[in-house]
Formats: sequence, structure tokens, C-alpha cells
Amino acid sequence: MQAAGSFERRVSVRARLAKPLWLNKYIEGHPYLADLLDVSEDGLLLRIIREPLNQEDSFPLELGVPGTPHRMWLWARSVRRVGETQAVRVSYADMLERAQLRQLVRWNAA
Repeated sequence: MQAAGSFERRVSVRARLAKPLWLNKYIEGHPYLADLLDVSEDGLLLRIIREPLNQEDSFPLELGVPGTPHRMWLWARSVRRVGETQAVRVSYADMLERAQLRQLVRWNAA
């Protein structure tokens, strides 16, 4: 039961990553390193390392699949940013990448 006034909008399971997982966030065609903190099939929480001041609302992400040579390419849209952390919604990923995101959640779910 939720407390009065609270509202949880998430509908998919999220998992906090036990080990660091790096990804590239592309801004104006250039890759910028970010750290993936938690993941769901629909969204990610990132720790921004360093990137330009002009922030784009949507951008591609390149994420390696642990234990494989495959690279996931996702299109993301910024939901919020507070300090070094940024929440993004996955606005496009093909079926294989959605399945790999679900697997990443299963590997890291407590």
C-alpha cells in the first residue's frame, strides 16, 4: 500500500547494477562516457562523467552486453537530471535490445 500523496509511475521492474557498466552517450555525434546505475526495460539511470553544457533532449546510447561482443543501440529521451545523475526513458530499441535489457534486469535484480 502506498502512502497518501505518493504515486509510483514505473510499470517495469528496475535493477540496481552491482558492478559498473559503462556506456557511450552520443551528443552532437560525439561519444561521452556515462556509468549505468540502474536499468529497466523502459529506462536507465545514468551517472554523467563529463559532457558539453548544451544538453540535447534525446540522444543515442551505445551499451555493451556483458559477456558478449554485442553492442546495444538505444534511442533515449531525458526525463530528469539532478547533479551528476540523469534518468532517461528508452524511446526506441528493437526487439533484441528490449530482450537484452530484460536479461540485464534479471541478472541484477535482488
